[in-house]
Amino acid sequence: MEPREIKIVEAAIRMILRYGMARTTMSDVAQEAGISRQTLYASFASKEDLLRASIRYLADRNVADIVADCAKTTDLAAQLDVVIHHTAVRSFELLHASPDANDIVSGFNSACKEELTAASARYQTLIEDILRPRKARIEAAGMSLEQLADFIQKSTLTIKHEARDIAHLQQLTQALRVMVLRVVA
Repeated sequence: MEPREIKIVEAAIRMILRYGMARTTMSDVAQEAGISRQTLYASFASKEDLLRASIRYLADRNVADIVADCAKTTDLAAQLDVVIHHTAVRSFELLHASPDANDIVSGFNSACKEELTAASARYQTLIEDILRPRKARIEAAGMSLEQLADFIQKSTLTIKHEARDIAHLQQLTQALRVMVLRVVA
């Protein structure tokens, strides 16, 4: 993305977190970004285009953060903590800081399924890369590398949406972590 597009997407994310999907307008985003509506529409023809770009931007940022943090260690437990933090905990905290988290989730889901699917695939590939050195142990436990990566990715997605509060989120992520470590032990 170009710097102007990043500025717009970051403004959109701030507005969506503040007001929810339904109440955020393109005019709100333009004002928050400090640009005209014409400039906004020159970069993003519709609210859906802007939402797709926002999902892509957040996924790109998360993937880059996960890669950077995982590169600091070869310890699987630490790498799992990084994945879980960036895909479940950080998203949970971000959503729950908003007064209308359900509106945000449903708005992103309905408007941007393709972008969300692509982001999920990227996370799964990243998790497969983390698990690859333990492939033989995973297969010895009766699973394929792809199955375990898919399970982890889908579990983090579910956890961030189903946790009642931060304590419950921590319990669920700890259970996931223990299960995965036992499979590869």
